Amino acid sequence: MKIVLITNLYRAYEDQLSSENTQVVHFFAREWARQGHNVEVFVIWLYYLTIFNFSTEARKRRRYSFKESFTLDGVKVTRIPLQKLPRVLCSDRSLVAASELVIQSLGSRPDIVICHRVDPSAPVASEVAKRLGTKYLLVLHKSDLQNLENGRYFKKNAYIRSVENADGIAFRSEYLQLRFEKVFPDFDRPAAILKSGFSKSLIEKRDFLVEKSKRPIKKVVTACRLNRDKNVASLILAMKSFPELELEIVGDGPEMARLKLMARNNGIGDRIKFSGRLSNAETLSRMKKADIFAMPSTRETFGMVYLEAMSKGCITIGSRDQGIDGTIVDSWNGFLVKPGDTEELVGKISLIKNLSAPERERILLSALQTLEDMTEEKAASRYIAFVETVLQREGKGGK
Repeated sequence: MKIVLITNLYRAYEDQLSSENTQVVHFFAREWARQGHNVEVFVIWLYYLTIFNFSTEARKRRRYSFKESFTLDGVKVTRIPLQKLPRVLCSDRSLVAASELVIQSLGSRPDIVICHRVDPSAPVASEVAKRLGTKYLLVLHKSDLQNLENGRYFKKNAYIRSVENADGIAFRSEYLQLRFEKVFPDFDRPAAILKSGFSKSLIEKRDFLVEKSKRPIKKVVTACRLNRDKNVASLILAMKSFPELELEIVGDGPEMARLKLMARNNGIGDRIKFSGRLSNAETLSRMKKADIFAMPSTRETFGMVYLEAMSKGCITIGSRDQGIDGTIVDSWNGFLVKPGDTEELVGKISLIKNLSAPERERILLSALQTLEDMTEEKAASRYIAFVETVLQREGKGGK
C-alpha cells in the first residue's frame, strides 16, 4: 500500500532532537515500512516573517524554511515550509501553496492520505487528497478537539472542511472520540480509536512484577515537563499525608522553582527529590525502582509515560477523562483521579498502600496484559486494518 502522511508531528530535519517533537506518528510510519508498505511523510513546517524573528525558536524555524528531503528509519521525509503569522491560523493562500508543494514532490499517486492534527496539516491533506482523487483519513489529537469546541477552527472554513471532508476519522483515545461526537453528532463515516504502540523490549518479565508486588511501598515517582498542566503541585501536597514515602520528580520546566519552594514551605522538602531532566533510559531505571507512578495531568492526548511506568512495575495513577482513561481502567490495571484533585490523589495512594500482595500482583499483571496487547506491531496492524476499512467504503475520494 502507498501511504502518504501529512503532519507537523514529525522530525523535520535530520539532526533535530527527538525530544523536540512527539515520535508517535514516526513509530507508526516506521512499522508500516517494516511491514512492506510504501510510506512517504510530508512535515508541515511553520515559519514566520523575518520581522517576527525575535526568539531563538522563530529564528530556527526561519533557518529551515525551505523544502528538503531525508530518510529516517527507511521512511522518506520531506519538509514542506508554510509561512504564517504568530497566533493566527494559516491563510488559504499559504495552505494551497503547501498542497501544491506536496503534490509536486510525490513520486506516485498514494492509496490514501493520512493526516495527524488539524492545524496546520489537515487543510493541506484534504486538498492533496481531493486533487489526487484519493481517500483521506484524519487523526485528531487533543488540541484539535479543544479548538473545535472553543470555535477557533470555525473562524476558518478551510479547517472545518478538512474535518467534514475526511473519509474516516480516528482518535488517540476514547475520551477524544466522545468529545468529537458532541461537536459533530452527524458524522457518518468510519471512526476508530488508534492508540500508540509500545516497545516489547521495555516490558519487564512476569517474575519481576510478581516479586515487586511483595515488597513494601516506599517510593513514588513522576516524570513530566514541569508546567501547570501536569499538576505536580497536587502530588507534592498529597505527600504531606504520607511521611513514610519518598517522591522523586523527574523533569524540568518553568514550574520547578515554585514546586521546590512549595515542598520546603510544607515541611516535606527532605522527602522530595527533584532529579531534573534525565535520559529515557535513566527515567525508566528510576521507574523500575519505584512502587507508584502518579501524574494527574490535564490536556494529555494520550500519555506514553504511563505505559512506561506500567512496564516497569509501578502501580500507575493517571487522570480521569483524559487521554489515558480507557487504557488505564480504574482498580483493574491502575487507578484514575480527577486532575489536580489532591484529596482524591491522597485516597488512591492510601488505597494502594493498603493493598495486599496478591491484590498488587493482580493489578501489575493486568497492566502487563494491557501492554502485551499494545505492542508497536499490533498497534500498527490495527491502524492498517482501519485504513483498509476506509478504503473499502464507497463514496468520496477515488470513487
